[in-house]
Amino acid sequence: MKFIARQAALTAIFVAALYGMLLAITFIVQPDPPRDGRIDLWTAGRTIYLTLPKYAFLGRDALDVPEPKILLLGASNTGVGFRQTQLQALVPCAKVSNLAIGSANITELRQMIDLVHDVQSDAARRSDTFVFGLWFGMFVDTALRWPDPDRQLGDTDLDIERYRYGFYRRGKDGPVAVLPPSWLRVGVMLIRPYLLFEKVTRDVTEGLRRALYTHTPERTDAQREAHVETAAEKADALQYWRRSMGNAKTISADQVALLRDMIGGLLQSGNKVVLVDLPIPKWLGDASQYQPGYVAAMQGLVDHFAGRPGFADLTMPDLTASEDFSDEVHPKPHVARVWVARLAETLNSALCPAQPPHGAAGTGRNADRFRQSIPMNKEFHDG
Repeated sequence: MKFIARQAALTAIFVAALYGMLLAITFIVQPDPPRDGRIDLWTAGRTIYLTLPKYAFLGRDALDVPEPKILLLGASNTGVGFRQTQLQALVPCAKVSNLAIGSANITELRQMIDLVHDVQSDAARRSDTFVFGLWFGMFVDTALRWPDPDRQLGDTDLDIERYRYGFYRRGKDGPVAVLPPSWLRVGVMLIRPYLLFEKVTRDVTEGLRRALYTHTPERTDAQREAHVETAAEKADALQYWRRSMGNAKTISADQVALLRDMIGGLLQSGNKVVLVDLPIPKWLGDASQYQPGYVAAMQGLVDHFAGRPGFADLTMPDLTASEDFSDEVHPKPHVARVWVARLAETLNSALCPAQPPHGAAGTGRNADRFRQSIPMNKEFHDG
């Protein structure tokens, strides 16, 4: 019996030592991004996390700092329209994070907020300013947004990451944490060799996968600047978004109500909120059956929260020319810089009052109340 116990102990020590060596190698081969209170999900491909949802889920504890933070939430047009480095340069008194995830709907934005709050202290939560970049394509019910047969109905991309490595399990009322959020960093350390193996495999097979699946390389900034949409591309885009919205007649009322509850809860908790109505090409706004309902919903939200301390809205109605966009939703790089300057003005009015203006402001009606916001020691909840 003693011999068996001794051999078991030696085996455990050997395995632990070997795993420790593998872990050390992962930090040499692929160091972690700086843990300075900022995350840019749009650099995920250069990290060990590879994808935006995986980086969001596994790297979110970097936001647990009790310093002013600006958290950008939205879909891909928020991600490319407000580049983290550009906005950070114009808002120096707060830490800017781009948490936008491609194809996100309002449900996934709510999940992102909850996941961030799960790993933050009270002081870190109170110092969050949330920027919601919105357009009609985000107001679609979750079952319609992700109808993939390889996932359970209602699972978002963030849900897939919850379950991937066993951090959460499925419960009858939704995801149940297996590893307490406060232990997230330990859990990520334990799976780091697997993450590196996945990245190396992905990088090595990139060329083969492009050849087999005719993957179109991502456009360069120069290509985005030069591209002019054709009539056929516009027609394809309209058809794509009708399918993506489940061929519904208008946007989801449930998603609108969820957004209203989210904003109310954040404001009641003492957070600041900026609601950004993202420009889309005029041709898309005129032709899409979803734009009128979206415009009405946005106006209703702005009217509902007007005058509330900590709330501001931003619109950019002068930036809807077709030549401003590389496709039906994404701004060209030179126009994205204008988006950044407009948002920086709104943020600086509250967070960096001594910061000089950087460009012409967009249209917003609640800057004074935004400046008057006073953090309160309350938990985030619906309200």
